[in-house]
Amino acid sequence: MKKRILGFLTAAVMLLAGCSSQQPTDTIVFADCQWDSIKLHNAVAGLIAEEVYGLSWTEVPASTPIAFQGQAQGEIDVTTETWSDNIPDYQSEIDKGNIIELGVNFDDNAQGFYVPRYVIEGDPERGIEPVAPDLRTVEDLKKYVDVFPDDEDPTKGRIYGSIPGWEADEIMYQKYLYYGLDEDFIYFRPGSDSALSAAFTAAYERGEPIVGYYWDPTWLTGQYDLVLLEDAPFDPDRYMYGETAFPAVRITVTVSRQMAEEHPDYCEFLSNYHTSSALTAEGLVYVQEAEGDYTEAAKMLLTAHDELLDEWLSEEDANTVREALGTGGSGGGTNWFLDFPFSLNLDVTAFDTAVKNFAAQFSSFFDAIKGVLTGLINGVETILNFFPWWLMILLVAFLGWKSSGKIHVGLLYAAMLFIVGMLGLWDLMYETLAIVLAAVVTSLVLGLPIGILISGSDRANQIIRPVLDTMQTMPVFVYLIPAALFFGLGKAPAVIATTIYAIVPVIRLTSHGIRQVDKEVVEAARSFGSTRFQCLWKVQIPQALPTIMTGVNQTLMMAMAMVVTCSMIGANGLGMEVLIGVNRTEIGRGLLAGIAVVIVAILMDRLTQGWFSKKKEQEAKEHGKRAKGGRR
Repeated sequence: MKKRILGFLTAAVMLLAGCSSQQPTDTIVFADCQWDSIKLHNAVAGLIAEEVYGLSWTEVPASTPIAFQGQAQGEIDVTTETWSDNIPDYQSEIDKGNIIELGVNFDDNAQGFYVPRYVIEGDPERGIEPVAPDLRTVEDLKKYVDVFPDDEDPTKGRIYGSIPGWEADEIMYQKYLYYGLDEDFIYFRPGSDSALSAAFTAAYERGEPIVGYYWDPTWLTGQYDLVLLEDAPFDPDRYMYGETAFPAVRITVTVSRQMAEEHPDYCEFLSNYHTSSALTAEGLVYVQEAEGDYTEAAKMLLTAHDELLDEWLSEEDANTVREALGTGGSGGGTNWFLDFPFSLNLDVTAFDTAVKNFAAQFSSFFDAIKGVLTGLINGVETILNFFPWWLMILLVAFLGWKSSGKIHVGLLYAAMLFIVGMLGLWDLMYETLAIVLAAVVTSLVLGLPIGILISGSDRANQIIRPVLDTMQTMPVFVYLIPAALFFGLGKAPAVIATTIYAIVPVIRLTSHGIRQVDKEVVEAARSFGSTRFQCLWKVQIPQALPTIMTGVNQTLMMAMAMVVTCSMIGANGLGMEVLIGVNRTEIGRGLLAGIAVVIVAILMDRLTQGWFSKKKEQEAKEHGKRAKGGRR
């Protein structure tokens, strides 16, 4: 019997090993660097791969540096839009032969600081007056600080920078310093390209002024009328320091070495693949109109610009694609056995439009909430900055000693906090703590009353419990969308998103703790004449306090975890350092910031748990003494 089992396991292992070693060679892996234009070009190249070469294709989402590294290692086959000048290791990997450059997709792009045209010229149809009529160059921004106020510090203006981790971010920040904009403006890093586009979209829909980094071609520059601010003429020796305009980047088509060896015919097509910024922008506008259907946009481009097929393919292959476009492709019928046969076509665009209109209509209300949260964050930061580094370390050591009763524990906590300062992350730690503490305060202000409410009402509990289940299981990134849409970018929306994510434990455990109080104790209190409120305040809540404090501790930990994710919508702090490390594949930078996050989380967890457990022990001792005295 044992031999049979051993033989079966051996055969299974060999089968799995054989399956894993046989990599499919008829599926092309495209890099999806999370922006629209590369998805469009992937759809065009993928459509031709299917119709002409009989190849299937898929996409792997990754940031630009990670996708480039994956292609160098052979895990990604094709990148249809490689921004060669923005990748430091580009030429070295080309020289090594790990990546093959097949040609230039387009090289007539632009990037820099953009503003909506109505800021300069106004828009009579929308009733918008020009607010910066003489704004032409980057240097002219110094004249219009009041036009672009910062949400978190109204005494200064806000300039939206590039995406953290992009090479362009370093150049734009140097430009910001070179023109002396740092005196009156704050360079605000949006965290992600989706957050940046959301900021431009929200401002444009409301007709508000905004200035920030963007690039062409994108659907945003194709759909909205934006003006690129003028700069000094491009100088190859000075533009890296932000002193001149950007050059047009060579957007290349690259493949892995393995791809070039296995599919030379398809690579020959890719070497002929050439488009333009205007063509790409045209396709991206169609993507927006087609509700994000890149395949339909690819078919539209190939139909509207039929001459491209003759430039890219042989006459026979070009006609094959034309026939496929005319008949709707060779996808065949639906496999009802393997594929789900039904589809509910929801009008997501109409929903998005309705939400955006709602946000614009009640913008004053959301701005008021944002102002309150910004004031709370600034207040917490002011308190934190009141403590110099040495006093904060001494305070942590004292709290660690008092909460644990052991002096060496306090010294250990002080040493851990000292490490954060040694890593050069002290100021960023304070920014992170300000967001976390503001979110925790907001969670407690909202969560404790809700928890008390549902603890005494079964109907309210039945209504709110499914909401809490949804909030707890929803992917955390989803919370960033409404936060950024209604409250813009920065620390205030980060507090909103963090509160939504972290409020659940304090509600659940507050309700659970109060419900677990002995009913006989409650009845005894009521029989002695206590009102319902007195019974709740003087009996139930004190009895449930250990459970409630556990909820507070969990809320604190969840807030600490979420605030790192909120760096994607422009929340500065330790999370932004982690994000930059990920985007640039700088392992050391990301690791050090991650260590600082872990240290802060551990200290907050140990201090709160130690303090609560010590109070619980003291209450138990006092209860024991009272019981002993009663027996005497």
